[in-house]
Amino acid sequence: MRRDGETIVVQKNRQRATWALVIIVFMCLVSLVLILAGLFGQGGVLWTPIWLGTIGLLGFGASAAMVVSTLRSPWHLAVDPAGIRLRTQTYLLEVPWDNVAGIGVDEVSFRQGCVLVFEDPAAAARSTRFLARSTRPDIITDPETMLARMEENHGHLGYHLGIPGRILEMGPEDLARFLAEACTGALWQDGKS
Repeated sequence: MRRDGETIVVQKNRQRATWALVIIVFMCLVSLVLILAGLFGQGGVLWTPIWLGTIGLLGFGASAAMVVSTLRSPWHLAVDPAGIRLRTQTYLLEVPWDNVAGIGVDEVSFRQGCVLVFEDPAAAARSTRFLARSTRPDIITDPETMLARMEENHGHLGYHLGIPGRILEMGPEDLARFLAEACTGALWQDGKS
């Protein structure tokens, strides 16, 4: 977490991603050892360790690419007395506190996450700045798609916007408590944070 005057920024979770990358590199080395053991076995070529090592290298290589992508992503959340700003790969959502009707913890993408309910989701979608274009339906790149997703989420899940756990350096419960204190202004009273 970083504080610049009254703005407090919660960064993405680099520590978890870095440790995941270390584990992946270790498992790639194990896969490579399996391949080499299969190639230079005493009874000739042993295909089982070669196949297992190859599958391991492919799987862990793909995982490494996803972790590096996460490390390079711009995810962060900033709060100040006026409102909240959430930066993702595709948009910058800026919502004033008076548009935040509820903050809680619920399931987001099959894990616990911090969730937000807005008084006026249409205003939240209109105030969002979109940073990428895509024809993929799962990527939010315009206000209409964002509003439709928010309304769908609210109808099915009970919240408009979910912030997945493990994305930011604060866990879902801590993030919800932090946002609630920011929303009420308690975060800036008595030099908190």
